Amino acid sequence: MRIGPLDHSSRCDWLHGPSYTARRAMASAQQATAQLLQRGAAEIEMTTNGMGAAVLALLVAGGLAAAAAARPSHAGAIIRLPTSGGDRPWECCDFVVRDPDFRPPRWQCNDVSAECPAACSRCEAAPGDGGGYVCRDWVVSLLEPPVCTPRPWDCCDAAVCTRAYIPDCRCADEVEACPSNCSECELAGADPPRYRCLDLFHGYPGPKCTPFLDSMGN
Repeated sequence: MRIGPLDHSSRCDWLHGPSYTARRAMASAQQATAQLLQRGAAEIEMTTNGMGAAVLALLVAGGLAAAAAARPSHAGAIIRLPTSGGDRPWECCDFVVRDPDFRPPRWQCNDVSAECPAACSRCEAAPGDGGGYVCRDWVVSLLEPPVCTPRPWDCCDAAVCTRAYIPDCRCADEVEACPSNCSECELAGADPPRYRCLDLFHGYPGPKCTPFLDSMGN
């Protein structure tokens, strides 16, 4: 049996038939769909990141606004900086108050006197019926101003005070000897001898004997 030459055109007819065309169209549609989905996912990711950044920015702005609103305003206060010139409105103070929000530290004296010092810029009548005046100027200083009335102790680590605006305080420190200006001194320990001053001071307890960092390390 003789076999004639192969007809290659008949074998390649499937490349041009309707079945092949349908498969090509389906593959193109699938590729286009995949590209569309990939592009959509990228856009969604960018949108999500943008929304996250926007939300974060809003949270930060809200926190700053809340902090500014919570911070007390001292627009009308007189602040005397060390370079402002002029004399301090007071050199000592028994009832001194520190502003917790201001850095460097600044202090206001609540002592009541018959009249405000000449250097005072903001003089107000003392609250209550006792009469007198209080200077409301703020003085900036790294150190707490000295007291006018000496305390029964130079410093105190274990102060016990009442909750009054101007408290009554007693120092519970046990020391080798009571200060010379202590009126009532008791023996707190015998071996070795330790003493405690029982005097009550009307005012703030003053500075600590042990620095804060040293006390944290013990």
